[in-house]
Amino acid sequence: MRIAVATDDRKTITGHVGRCLAFAIYDINGGTIEKIEIRENAFTHHRMAGGQNHEHHHGEGQHHGHESLIEGLKDCSVLLFSGGGWRLIEDLEKNNIKPFLTDEEDIEIAVGKFAKGELTENKELTCNRH
Repeated sequence: MRIAVATDDRKTITGHVGRCLAFAIYDINGGTIEKIEIRENAFTHHRMAGGQNHEHHHGEGQHHGHESLIEGLKDCSVLLFSGGGWRLIEDLEKNNIKPFLTDEEDIEIAVGKFAKGELTENKELTCNRH
């Protein structure tokens, strides 16, 4: 299984997936981490647009797709992050990437717990504002 973790500093999990600096990609097999890759975030529209204001891109009647994010993570089956909007969660699910929201901040601890099936999911971290 390959999981992605949204991060800004390669140590902690971040919440705003579209603005994160990178994704730590972990290959997990039988509860063991086999490989780690850092994938710079050059594919989400917030990063490509220089991190402009979120509301600027998601106003009423505008396109809400996350195609570039899905394309950049299409080889992953899970995305760990600490908070996100319901549209992102819907788009991930439609593309067979499980959104996994957690309040665990440390990437190594979170991935270790996830690999063992011990990481707690917190769906209350979903933003429903827009």
